Amino acid sequence: MFGVVGCGSVAGAGCATAGGDVREGFEPTEPSGVDEDGNGSGDGDGSGSAAAKPDQPGCAQDAYTETLPTSASLSGLTFSPTKANDYLLSALELRYPLGKAIVEGGLTSSLAKTQGNCIDRFLSDRSSAASVLRQATTVVHECGHFYDLGEATGGDAAYVIRPDDLTFTCKSGDTTSRGGKTFARSLIRQDAHYDKRKACPAGTAARGCDMYAEIYLNGSPTDAKFDSGDQGYSFVLEEAAQYVNSLATALAFEDAYTSSRASERDGILTFLWYIERYLAMARASYPAAYALISEDPCWRQATLSVWDRGWFYLRATEGLSNLGIDDAAIEPLVTDPELTAEIDALRELECK
Repeated sequence: MFGVVGCGSVAGAGCATAGGDVREGFEPTEPSGVDEDGNGSGDGDGSGSAAAKPDQPGCAQDAYTETLPTSASLSGLTFSPTKANDYLLSALELRYPLGKAIVEGGLTSSLAKTQGNCIDRFLSDRSSAASVLRQATTVVHECGHFYDLGEATGGDAAYVIRPDDLTFTCKSGDTTSRGGKTFARSLIRQDAHYDKRKACPAGTAARGCDMYAEIYLNGSPTDAKFDSGDQGYSFVLEEAAQYVNSLATALAFEDAYTSSRASERDGILTFLWYIERYLAMARASYPAAYALISEDPCWRQATLSVWDRGWFYLRATEGLSNLGIDDAAIEPLVTDPELTAEIDALRELECK
């Protein structure tokens, strides 16, 4: 494990399967999708009162846009288990070219030298084309971690949102004990919002509880054991960035989920909720961490860009019940005006 985890994942979030299991990825130091076979003054998504500025990173709000995945025919592709990697890349080229670019970035990342080929690592079932397409969310998510972590240097955090025109490299975002200026993400389990959706019992996934908390918010920052939850704000944002990629990829291959359900909407909604809660706790109890996130333009822009992109894909997948499991229960937690006010505050600073 090396620093992040996802559901499928390098970065680390949980994924629920039809049998209710949660599969973990590896942490860079951790899961992405689950298969199952806002604000006080506006629409609740943290748009805030600042005017939208689509060309300014972090200020697009609901005017954020990028090229959506297509439903292009895959009938011209030939599948074989031995060529599953090539099949996946070709399918991404047809349906979601940005996802292909992210995977290729992971494949050529400096991290690949020590962690291996990110497709080989996370494409576990090569038995059929349908199986490969259902795992595309995990592969893009995890290769996205490889890409970002490979671009980071020293104590910096890199976020390759769109390789051609939207990337961020921000400093000092990990915890103070790990060389940064923020606090362990596990501490948000101590806030007033945790009881609204407590962690599912370890190793399980169910409606009505947080299937991601035991993977991403686990452990204690004061013990001698490293846990995923010991990571700081930079990794909260890293996971959120990759869960957006998971949802975008699921939209590209939504036809692969005709007889199953995935937790991709749950994943990004949960991490948007974590971002809000982390900001609220930082503002109230960790002034140095809040100063970093709110006063550094890089952290403001990266946070708001991931937020806006997350809502862009949540709107694009609204009504696609096969891409969510308990997302309808999570969304009201994210759009709580008390929490979206935290996004509004960053927006006012960045976009005024």
